[in-house]
Amino acid sequence: MKNRWNMAMAYRSQKTYLIKVLVFIVLPLTIGCRKQLDQQVNPSVTSANDFNEVFNAFWNGMNRNYVMWDIDKTNWNDMYRIFSPAFSKLQIKDPADRLKAAHYLRQMTIGLTDSHYTLEFNDPLLRDSSIVPANIRLQQRPDYHVPYTADYFDQIAKHYLDQPYYDAAYNTDLQHPLRYIAGTIHHNILYIRFNSFSIYRAFISGNTRMNTLLNFVFNGIKDKSLAGVILDLRDNTGGDLQDLNFFSGQFISAPLQYGSSRYKSNNNPFDYTPWMPAIITPATGSQQFTKKIVVLVNMYSISMAELTTMALKALPNTTVIGERTYGANGLFTSETDLNGGSFNVGDFAVVKTASALFRFKDDRIFEGVGFPPDIQVPYDESTAKIYVDKQLEEATSLFAP
Repeated sequence: MKNRWNMAMAYRSQKTYLIKVLVFIVLPLTIGCRKQLDQQVNPSVTSANDFNEVFNAFWNGMNRNYVMWDIDKTNWNDMYRIFSPAFSKLQIKDPADRLKAAHYLRQMTIGLTDSHYTLEFNDPLLRDSSIVPANIRLQQRPDYHVPYTADYFDQIAKHYLDQPYYDAAYNTDLQHPLRYIAGTIHHNILYIRFNSFSIYRAFISGNTRMNTLLNFVFNGIKDKSLAGVILDLRDNTGGDLQDLNFFSGQFISAPLQYGSSRYKSNNNPFDYTPWMPAIITPATGSQQFTKKIVVLVNMYSISMAELTTMALKALPNTTVIGERTYGANGLFTSETDLNGGSFNVGDFAVVKTASALFRFKDDRIFEGVGFPPDIQVPYDESTAKIYVDKQLEEATSLFAP
């Protein structure tokens, strides 16, 4: 159980590998209106010699960079009123006070909506004190459970897929090993399993096993004899934005708007750009997919896994099965690219937060909430232990004659 708990916590740390949503579309539009920051108020260049400086750099950085104040329930002005006096009493060279400062910062941010938000400390004393409100929110869900065991999806493939099937492992970077599985069920349902999104980079890597698997997937999507596709994104930690076009674009023959994104327009907390369309473009040689698409998700389907689910759900032939997803949908990029987002608190800490707010095509926002399934099938620990997959069985049943 301890290993599985560690695995659960590792999921959130892996989200630094997550998406850069629509940067290639909207960056030229937003970079021109970026306001030059007064160096005296820029938290990224604050020296942080004492806790007054740390607090002011952090509070001001969040005040100007955080992109969700209009939907967030945290009263940031109250946080200033309550915690500014508390920080003024702390000594930065006192280890006990540094621990107390981390505790205060956790209290200030525990209710933030942004599920990408992470506060990481450079101080060796505090390196195990990272603050991730979304993980706390996840653990409070009534249906909370730890992720699947490391071998679960390999065992599921052996139990449910026709022989032979394909599996491939590849590391596009050292922190995010890919493990992909593809095959058929009942010889007429294409099953695709991605644990993370780096499909394009894996495809061009020259890895023969990965290329064989992905070519099987792309050819299967075009195979008119198949009844449809099951895409398994459970325990998928997110990944590369370019896969939205490269993979989801395989299912369409014309551009598809699946939602929109909104950015900061300047340093004022409540000044935002208009909503800008989020559009998938067809992949080269793609055809409109008209058969059934079933997407399997759970509470560990994060960021790009959620965006891919929403992109496919924008098609009329898609059904989502499983659990409500993690709820991290926003753009995650460098502060220098856009008006909002991540920043440093001097050399004391690093704040990682979304640079944009995303909403689905029906104008609903699922940040901090998670995207809901069409058919809810909860995790069943007793059956998972013996590799009986109720969620996959529900998906397969939709293809019954």
